[in-house]
Amino acid sequence: MKNRVKYIIILSVFLVLQIIWFNHVRLFGYFTPIIFIYPLLILPLQKNESLNLVLAFLAGLILDLVSNTGGVFAATAVFITYVRKIYFMIFKNPAQNIDDIQINKIAITQKILYISVFVLIAQIMIYALDAFNAGLLISKWQNILFNTLISIFFIVFFDLVFFNPAKK
Repeated sequence: MKNRVKYIIILSVFLVLQIIWFNHVRLFGYFTPIIFIYPLLILPLQKNESLNLVLAFLAGLILDLVSNTGGVFAATAVFITYVRKIYFMIFKNPAQNIDDIQINKIAITQKILYISVFVLIAQIMIYALDAFNAGLLISKWQNILFNTLISIFFIVFFDLVFFNPAKK
């Protein structure tokens, strides 16, 4: 339970950062980093993901209410939280139990790949749900790509500076 409270506080801090600062930052005039998914990516994996899904929904709902996006962030957050378990089931060691995986202890290259995959999925979902038009989604590929790269940069920065177990 103590561990769960720690993740709720981290999620709250990243939501506040996203709402107060990152939603209003337009890098190069176009690109907005999406960092609120980082705490969802480091939540502990469990057999019963219901609490993680509820946390993801609430985080996305709060962001939707503040951003007036009509459920885009809630859907994205829940989808990412649900699919990340499948990602680890596919890429884990066959002898390893899913409950034994500690995301903060995986190798940095694997972690960057993991973060990159899910940030890209999040960006595609956000643009697809926001536009709800495949033609517009194709025309926004450059925004998706650069938003993904900038978001990955900020998330990896936060991970290395604040959550790196090697420095503890």
